[in-house]
Amino acid sequence: MKHLCTIAFVALLVACAPGTTGEQAAGDVRQMAVERLPDLNVPRNAHTVAYVGGELTVIGGHSTGFVPTPTAEYYREGAWHLVNSLFPHDYGFGIVLPSEEVLVGGGCAGAFGEGQTQGVELYDPRTHGFSPLPIMDQRRTRPGAARLSDGTILISGNWYYPDYISTYSIPSGPATVRRAEIQRAGPFILQSSADNAVIFSIAGSRDEVLEPVVERLKGDPFEVPLLREWEDWALGDGQQMSQYFIGDETVGGYAWLLPVRRKADGQPGLLKVVGEDFSVLETEGSLLANAPDGAEMIRYPALVADRERACAWLIQSVEGSNRIYVTRVDYRVALRGGKAPLTLYRADLPDGMLAPVQICPVLLPGGRIAIVGGRTGLDEYHPSAAAFILHTEPLPEKGGLPWWLALAGVLLGGGLVLLLARRLSKRAGDGILRQAQDDKEGGQGDKDGAQDVRPCHSEQREESVGTHTLMSRILALMEKEELWRQKGLKVSDLATHLGTNATYISACINGQAGKSFPEFLNDYRLRHAQRLMTEHAEMLLADIADECGFSNEQSFFRCFKARTGLTPQEWKAQQGD
Repeated sequence: MKHLCTIAFVALLVACAPGTTGEQAAGDVRQMAVERLPDLNVPRNAHTVAYVGGELTVIGGHSTGFVPTPTAEYYREGAWHLVNSLFPHDYGFGIVLPSEEVLVGGGCAGAFGEGQTQGVELYDPRTHGFSPLPIMDQRRTRPGAARLSDGTILISGNWYYPDYISTYSIPSGPATVRRAEIQRAGPFILQSSADNAVIFSIAGSRDEVLEPVVERLKGDPFEVPLLREWEDWALGDGQQMSQYFIGDETVGGYAWLLPVRRKADGQPGLLKVVGEDFSVLETEGSLLANAPDGAEMIRYPALVADRERACAWLIQSVEGSNRIYVTRVDYRVALRGGKAPLTLYRADLPDGMLAPVQICPVLLPGGRIAIVGGRTGLDEYHPSAAAFILHTEPLPEKGGLPWWLALAGVLLGGGLVLLLARRLSKRAGDGILRQAQDDKEGGQGDKDGAQDVRPCHSEQREESVGTHTLMSRILALMEKEELWRQKGLKVSDLATHLGTNATYISACINGQAGKSFPEFLNDYRLRHAQRLMTEHAEMLLADIADECGFSNEQSFFRCFKARTGLTPQEWKAQQGD
């Protein structure tokens, strides 16, 4: 209690300090509150971010060293939980379906952004698992994808590989419409009517600048003269097309808002696309070209629309700083012929965090915006693990409870909650360790030689650096050294490699990956087996089982069918249909 009183007293001193307002920064820039979340288990960029099943979720991308990561993470009860996907999706596409499942596909085939893949899978937030779907008709990296109102998925775009316009449906899979007349990378795909869509991008499939030509799903391409003056400014990789939608498809209103910049002077603007009509949104005042102090903004901002509040949020950051500028655009007025009011906010990231250069936002309930991972510099080799939430709701009006008193109350109440949570967490943690210590080492796991340790179902995770580091070292052994290829691999083998004991290894995997060690191990083996069956159809299943570390072919068949519901032969035949 003594410490809590100290916290409240310090809060009061800070509140009374001269020059502190807590409401608004200098000039017309308001302050936006930032809530820091725990770091991701795996730093990542070029990934999919979604809010599904009531959980913030990230899928795929590439991690440290520009290496694709075949993993996903979901945020629950104050911790990120790691799961494995079947394929890596670095610079792939991701779409949230009405079921809240996430369809993900394509991406780089290897490190450093090289190659293309065509694997497709479905993430289910209820089970936190992935299931395979028929592969795409083309290998793709940096594709754009959008779900049309009839449920069809429209896909286009590629990087250093031919671009085709294709459709995809579940469960039947892909259908090629035609080769794209203009080869694009990371295009915007915007529904323009009940049965049509427009496709365009500034960037060609080899990063060349394109002519201002817009392609249709149905019909001939057409030129948009406005795009000779303005170019799309957002880097579409890893962003949902739905985040730009400001219309109402229930009444046939297909309207979109995209960040653009004027080629002549770099002035930012907002491109309004209604059906096939392109125009620049009229605003009261100008969007920020540079920070108020003259600092240069990053080239690629992000935009996310909040249709419930009829506003859009343009997010820009200053490279090498902790500053993010967020502009609220109340677009409803402009859709009715007026000028959209603009409100500028500044968010200062805490604890020495750097603002991301490549921003991956997602809208949360209550109008909040989550930003997870991305890049903090122009270097693809060191993506960020940071995660935070921007609180877009305005601060309390004057005349209510004084802000400093409210802050002191929050700190005091929060301190009590924190103290109670720590005591409960310690008891839960002690229980986990006692349970793990009671497990005997050496039992058979999923009948393929993996040791089975009884899983601990606590969703809590120690937020210590040690736990983060241990999981990172486990992932390095599995992903870089491919230790999963070793037949009969046991938890004790990992412990020997890492200089720790099997109890801590098991507890770490149980707590952070949400599964037992055999399940964690077989994720890697089965994913590699599916990759081999897809890319090397000539391989015998016995050779695939051996290559993937299974003790024998029967063990491989058992694990495969338990995971997919199909035998390897049935799954392989399905992929060829």
